Formats: sequence, structure tokens, C-alpha cells
Amino acid sequence: MKEEPVLLCPECDLLLKPMPVKAGEKLICPRCGAVLDSPKDNSPEKVLALTITGMFLFFPAVFFPLLTFDAAGLESSGSIFESFIALFHSGFYFTAIMVFLTAIFIPAVKLAALFWVTALIYTGRATRKTGILFRYYHNMDEWGMLEVYMIGILVTIIKMLHMAHVQYDIGFYCFIGLLAATLGSTAAIDQNYFWQEIDRQATKKERQIGVAPCGQADRALPAIGAAQSKSQA
Repeated sequence: MKEEPVLLCPECDLLLKPMPVKAGEKLICPRCGAVLDSPKDNSPEKVLALTITGMFLFFPAVFFPLLTFDAAGLESSGSIFESFIALFHSGFYFTAIMVFLTAIFIPAVKLAALFWVTALIYTGRATRKTGILFRYYHNMDEWGMLEVYMIGILVTIIKMLHMAHVQYDIGFYCFIGLLAATLGSTAAIDQNYFWQEIDRQATKKERQIGVAPCGQADRALPAIGAAQSKSQA
């Protein structure tokens, strides 16, 4: 019996027959209106370029000074990492840990994970573990809060403009570039294409070494499960 592929709406669980969709078009659920597919041209290449850019900008964005405030001849500047250290030494341990996780650690892990997943897909070396890593990337997505940190920087600038002269340092421009690269890489991901490529490449490798995943057995192989069910009946 030939297996027909189906598409499950993530919002209302409606089962649908997949339809070909071109880049720039959207596949909409007829019941709830959710977007089921929205293909993007050259998604792996765009994601690779943006993640590499983000990794190059990450170090100066985190460790270089963001802003310098000059008030009455007294200058003060700091970086994201220095703000974490200052909060920790001031006794705000929970806040310091949250700043470290959401503004330093998790964004770095997200960039590295997305780069690795995309590189494996682009070179045709994706495996089942690539899918696990891609799932972890999505789980971490809501914890990387560079946007929130950027809002905090803008609020600080607005409040300090009438009190001190504000100088924008190299870390500030690198941080904006890092934020743009992170948001751009997330927007450039073609979810369906990535998952389909991971499954296709992993299945191809498994067949090469004689392993057939459940539900994808080769037609030349005997239907062991069906034979067992028949005998038990």
C-alpha cells in the first residue's frame, strides 16, 4: 500500500494533503488560516552567511565598550560582560546570572547551533542528531534576549542625553550588527525545507549502512511486522 504524505496544521490539527508552494508564496490552513509553509529562496546560504557574520561580531559586541558617558569631565563606559561582572560583585547574583545567560551564553550557543545545523545540511551530511540539535535551537530561541538588552540600552541613552554627553563605542555598532544578524538568520530559516533535508539526508545515510528507519522500510525488504500480525491473528 502506497503511503500518502500528509500535512498537519500546528494550530488546529487539521490533516491536509501537501501542495507545491513556490518561494514567496504561502500555504494557508483553510480552517484556521495558519501559515503552513512559506518557502524561501537559498535559505541555507543566507542562514550560513548571517550566522558567520554574527559569530564574527559576537566577541566585540559582548566584550568591547558599548557607550561612554561624559558628565562634568567624568567618563564612564562599560560592556555587556562588564555589566554582568558589576552586577555579580554588587550582590545581584540572580540578575547577573540572567544577564549572562540571556545576553551572552544562550545567544552564543544559538549562533553556533544554527551554524552547525545549516553547515551540515548545506554539505549534505545531516543525520538524526542534526534534527535533535535543530530542535534544541528552537527550544533556546525564546531565551536569547538580545532585543530586550537593546531596548535597555536605548532607554539608558534617552535618560542620559540631557545629563551627559553620550559617545557610541565600537561595541555598540557591533551589538547592533549582531542583533541584525541573529534576527535575520532566524527569519531566513525555511523550516519545512530544513526538516525535510535533515530527514532525506539522514535516511540516505541509514540506507547506505543497511538501516531502515521505522515507517520508511525499503520495498525490497520483507514486511516483518505485517507477517507477525498475520500469524498472531
